Amino acid sequence: MENANNLIISLADFNSTFIKIFDLIFKEYPEGVVYKDWNFSYKIANSAFCECYKIKNRSDFIGSKDANFLSKENRKIVESVNENIVKEKRPVNYVMSLEEDQQVLLNITSIPIFFENNFLGIISIVKDITQEENLKEDFVEKHFQIKSLLENIPMIIYMQDKNLNYIAGTKHSKNFVKLGHDAFSNTYLNIANIEKEEYFENLQVLNDKNVLIKEKEIIDRNDRKHWYKIYKVPIKDLNSEVSGIITLANNIDIEKQLQAQRETFVATLGHDLKNPTIAQIRSLELLLKGAFGELSLEQKELLEMVLDSCRYMNGMLATLLATYRNFNGTVKLNFNEFSLADLVNECISEMIYIAKDKNINVKIIDNLKDSLIFADRVQIKRVIMNLLSNGIKYAYSNTTLNIYTYFNDKNFYFKFENNSPYITEEKQKSLFAQYVSYASAHNELGIGLGLYASKKIIEAHDGNIFIQSTLDNKNTFGFEIPKDIQNKDENRFVYF
Repeated sequence: MENANNLIISLADFNSTFIKIFDLIFKEYPEGVVYKDWNFSYKIANSAFCECYKIKNRSDFIGSKDANFLSKENRKIVESVNENIVKEKRPVNYVMSLEEDQQVLLNITSIPIFFENNFLGIISIVKDITQEENLKEDFVEKHFQIKSLLENIPMIIYMQDKNLNYIAGTKHSKNFVKLGHDAFSNTYLNIANIEKEEYFENLQVLNDKNVLIKEKEIIDRNDRKHWYKIYKVPIKDLNSEVSGIITLANNIDIEKQLQAQRETFVATLGHDLKNPTIAQIRSLELLLKGAFGELSLEQKELLEMVLDSCRYMNGMLATLLATYRNFNGTVKLNFNEFSLADLVNECISEMIYIAKDKNINVKIIDNLKDSLIFADRVQIKRVIMNLLSNGIKYAYSNTTLNIYTYFNDKNFYFKFENNSPYITEEKQKSLFAQYVSYASAHNELGIGLGLYASKKIIEAHDGNIFIQSTLDNKNTFGFEIPKDIQNKDENRFVYF
């Protein structure tokens, strides 16, 4: 009996001393810490623990047991842990949901305190891991989403390290790299013909640290040609050093076939239009010579403008045919010196009757003192005619179309401003793309080549084509080109 009383006294002394030490050590500890005595009654807890369990009044909590603030399910978990700790005499780690709806997850490590084989109590360290678990779940979900995306994307994508060893890739990539099998086009490529060229492509990416994009022909095992578009992207570390390469390969045989069909169609159409255009020119020339009777001055002026337009069309057809016959989609620029102001007036005179038909007043604001420019006159005229044609076509009737020509900072500028429907920023970005046309929205016929060709021509002159649109239905189209183009003696081409 005396030993038991001594033990009770010593436990009381231990608790009193331990509580003081606990308060000094764990008061500001960032994780929740609580101490339960040998009877599993709570003796002290720090602020972080109270926050975890949403305990507002700590004095009501001290001296209580698990049943007072835990749910029935959690109480069973804690009681089972307590039994194991006393029995096994070792720490136990477990995860518990604080609320029945399992919105808050706690990671708890309970450590037993023994002295001379006597159980004195338990210290538990509690950490809210809700955010960590949510991040884990989100990461796992994203991992499977990315995996599913990569396995089903209809393109070869694979990663190599800086020694060009295969690391990972999409579902069919390994067979593509090792065997040359393209599962998407069901083609077996000749690996021997690929490896050498790809080796030098990879070296270029590793050395230049830039993205490589190219289209190339690849021969399959049956000596048939296939077209692929290849993207090689460097993987850079924190020091901007290349640690590997991501390669994307996509078979573009169908796109190439469609492109060839379009080119054949345009070339054939151009050839078919050439003969009737020449017939129109000859007929107009006979009329102007008085072969069918005298003409009035007004009639002659009108027929001369029509004749100029026919000759311009004939020149465009000749250029079109030469493009597909000789240059495979390119046109060589022929540079000469000419007056930009005279060319603008010439273009306006050919378009003036179309403008009058809509009662559009064309006004020229010319600030050019010296309008001599070194460029390809035919191609620049093509650009101006395309821009004016669109400017008149989409302008509101009974409005004014202002044309500006000026010289600024070594560049010549041509632009016009009309009153026409607002063009959104999204449409502005794609307006100069190939085969993009908004004519259908205005019940017009158009295939979207004029502005695309204009952009290519201006860029070949080291210039820039631009558009501005405002909500008050004022649109500006124009271009700038340098007065003295650099490297004027070299061969320059427009790549359509």
